Amino acid sequence: EDVRGLRGRQFNEDAGPMSHPIRPESYISMDNFYTATVYSKGAEVIRMYQTILTRAGFRKGMDLYFERHDGGAVTCDDFRSAMADANGVNLDQFALWYSTPG
Repeated sequence: EDVRGLRGRQFNEDAGPMSHPIRPESYISMDNFYTATVYSKGAEVIRMYQTILTRAGFRKGMDLYFERHDGGAVTCDDFRSAMADANGVNLDQFALWYSTPG
């Protein structure tokens, strides 16, 4: 069910002329900013962190993320850095998931 929903929303958007990265460099207006790409694909990228790092490693990363940023403004890079630092791994390749359309 979840995969079918993702395919129906996300894959169509990624294949069309409105394809954009999770974190667009610019936008025309806020009403076209919050799309399936931002929500569904963004959630899938976070799930990939958990799969790669294991539940325990993901939890360590979340703990460090909140320790560093609780109550403040953050970026996708802040999240990636906390996950990497907490687990002693290089997650630089994840930056491409945020900046590449499709």
